[in-house]
Amino acid sequence: MRRKLAFLATAALLLAPGVMMAAEKGGVINVATIGEPPTLDPMASTADLVGIVTQHIFETLYTFDKGWKVTPLLAESLPEISADGKTYTIKLRQGIKFHDGSNMTSEDVVASLGRWMKIASRGKQAAGFIENISAPDAGTVTIALKQPYAPLASLLAFNNSAAIILPAEKQAEPMAEFIGTGPYMLKERKADQYIQLVRFDGYKSRDGESDGYGGARHQYLDEIR
Repeated sequence: MRRKLAFLATAALLLAPGVMMAAEKGGVINVATIGEPPTLDPMASTADLVGIVTQHIFETLYTFDKGWKVTPLLAESLPEISADGKTYTIKLRQGIKFHDGSNMTSEDVVASLGRWMKIASRGKQAAGFIENISAPDAGTVTIALKQPYAPLASLLAFNNSAAIILPAEKQAEPMAEFIGTGPYMLKERKADQYIQLVRFDGYKSRDGESDGYGGARHQYLDEIR
């Protein structure tokens, strides 16, 4: 019994600093995964492992909150939908930077959604309902539908087969450069050894509290490996 109590006391001491330090910045975390992601392009795969890794690198217009409702991420707010349900107007957050230092604009979003409709299974599903995607100005994207299509916002929110936003000039198929807007950047990948992500100092989080995959996103760690 003494040995058991001693073990529990030691475990509590080890756990307590971790809890107290949870909000402190710095450090490296090593995360063990089963298997190697087949790709780091989340448009091209529905594998959970791909989404787990790449959600730190790339972001979508929308994501899911803790109640699994669609919530804005790179979009400023939920889309404005016309009375006939066929036009979605999406306002973009301002001051969002890609990992290469360039600013995200509607041109990047239009190009990215075009790529998504060509190579992602969810994008191909949506493509049959989409008439066109345009950018009336640098901060607005308009999606015109052939007919009302209720699943659209949810399809734009998944982190696998994902409608990630990339720079307009980096739309190669297959993906050649892994440039997103996420809180971490890809520094190095050695197949079957490790994937090294480092903090992106230019990241702009949403305000407020964290809410599932939405809300504020914190960068406590220097590196995720």
